[in-house]
Amino acid sequence: MKKIISINLFIIIIIILFLEIVSNKFKLSNLMGIKSGLIYIKDGSHFLYPNTAGLIFNEKVFTDKFSFRVPRINFKYDENNKGIFILGDSVAFGNGVKEQDTFIGLLRSKFKYLNFYNNSVPGYQLKDHVRNINTVKDFKNVNKIIYILTLNDIYETSNVITINDGIQNKTKFNEGAFSLRNNKILLKLNFYLRDKSYLYMLIKGLGTDPSKRWFLNVLDQYKKQNFDSFRKDIKKMKMISKKIETKFYVIILPYEFQTRNCSNEILFPQNNIIKILDNLDVKFEDLTKYFCKQIKPKELFYKFDPMHLSKEGHMLVYNLIYDKIKF
Repeated sequence: MKKIISINLFIIIIIILFLEIVSNKFKLSNLMGIKSGLIYIKDGSHFLYPNTAGLIFNEKVFTDKFSFRVPRINFKYDENNKGIFILGDSVAFGNGVKEQDTFIGLLRSKFKYLNFYNNSVPGYQLKDHVRNINTVKDFKNVNKIIYILTLNDIYETSNVITINDGIQNKTKFNEGAFSLRNNKILLKLNFYLRDKSYLYMLIKGLGTDPSKRWFLNVLDQYKKQNFDSFRKDIKKMKMISKKIETKFYVIILPYEFQTRNCSNEILFPQNNIIKILDNLDVKFEDLTKYFCKQIKPKELFYKFDPMHLSKEGHMLVYNLIYDKIKF
């Protein structure tokens, strides 16, 4: 009996390893881990270390002396250039995509006479952007601030959480609606597999539809919101921009699940955001409608991901905001 169990167990392991190799070889899924050591916690908020290299979503990233994502280590800005300051979260940061292939990297390559300061950080919310917009005054020749707004910016807490494994704190990307934060063992196992196993991400993506799950969670939050806090924060950002004589512009991006239908009910979050921006006389562009017009909008997003853009998605955003960048 023990011999039969051992043989069956060995066969199962071989099958799992084979499926893992196939999933990896044909990129049937993507990894979603954030390597420990890139992010630190201070005063209840999280930040990227400056002048650091690491892995986010299995893609190597680099930060400059300001802790902004840049194409390579020791990246230099031209102090004589005009500047554009980017506020955003992991979508604008470009999780899972080479910096040169993100829409900010593409803009950086096209407009070499401009400095692009990408202040985006995975897990940032509106409160973080309100704090960071105050730092724009420390940079020379910044003429425009672009806030890349994703629907989860209304959350009060970050999508990045910290767990303690008894040795050091490890910062990871939160699961959102179905977080396992109350079960440390399952939480650690989930993080480990998200960071290591293409097969796990494939099975999880096919079996649970994370894009739908995340969107339904954020939609529920929008239906509960009175938007007073959101309105106040946007108003603050506009006022700060005006005070330092810098143009303020908002770009709204959709969730992947929305692009499957694009009905008014599904676009409820964007409709509420637009009303507020109109009321505050804030200039903006909602890119959702352009995503909805694509033949295969799902390909514009990271596999089995609710909102992060693929290389193709970044190219689309680049083409759509190209004219907004010109001076």
